Amino acid sequence: MSDVALIALRAVCGGSLVVVFAVLGEWLRPKSFSGLFAAAPSVALASLIITDVTRGPHAVWLSALGMLAGAVAFTAAAVVAVDAVKRFGAMRGAVAAIAVWGVGAAGLWAVALR
Repeated sequence: MSDVALIALRAVCGGSLVVVFAVLGEWLRPKSFSGLFAAAPSVALASLIITDVTRGPHAVWLSALGMLAGAVAFTAAAVVAVDAVKRFGAMRGAVAAIAVWGVGAAGLWAVALR
């Protein structure tokens, strides 16, 4: 399958899943959940579906593992960001949070690959 076809398939699959998750988000209360459910899960699922079709289950496993490591690291970065922005200001606090995310994701990924 050509790169252009893969990009088109990923766009169609991702767009369809965005619609599904947006509808799900509309049914939930409070409405602030709708944005959360519309973006991340649909992009992740579309990526995993395309990866499965093009590269197989082992590649899906590695991709999902990377997504989990990134999610855990992002949660740690968000927790750090709350206090770091208050203490150091927006720019330095954001840099601190991004550093926590990068170190956390790389560390978790290295541990997961063992």
